[in-house]
Amino acid sequence: MITLASLLQSTANPAPDSAWLIAGFALFGAALVLFALEFIIPSAGALATLCVLSIAAGVICFFVHSTMWGFASLAVSLGGAPFVIGYGLQLWSGTPMARRAVLGAQVRGPEVDAGALPANGATGTARTALRPVGRVTIAEQPFEAIAEDGFVEPGEPVQVVGREGGALRVRRIASA
Repeated sequence: MITLASLLQSTANPAPDSAWLIAGFALFGAALVLFALEFIIPSAGALATLCVLSIAAGVICFFVHSTMWGFASLAVSLGGAPFVIGYGLQLWSGTPMARRAVLGAQVRGPEVDAGALPANGATGTARTALRPVGRVTIAEQPFEAIAEDGFVEPGEPVQVVGREGGALRVRRIASA
């Protein structure tokens, strides 16, 4: 096993052949392939971990070849990684897999005409638990509702105090 001291000692004397240089480029190429595969194959981060390890091994190979190549590869790795990751995410976001994996910006329910909503002060009962969102029944019509404060249990009386988008803002009526 190569220790850090022996690695640093070997970098002082550059390798006469280019085997370490070729190995470094091969490991960087393998890292790019692993990075691309991470966006295609769901691996729970295993491919990304292998990608990072491949880059680290590549940088070590470059350092063994020569200190100049080592620092250059380290600078390219650290400086270029954010750009490569950002570009990879940008490319991936346009794929069918990304559209299936990521929800849209806004999930819309059925459009509700604001004029069809009950007026402020109308009363009804909670149809489901409002924690704080749920359903209420007012004049035998179901509506989406948001509890103004706290939770409302099913069957409790509520009063409309406002609107929020297509939902009613309701308050629990204190029982006498």
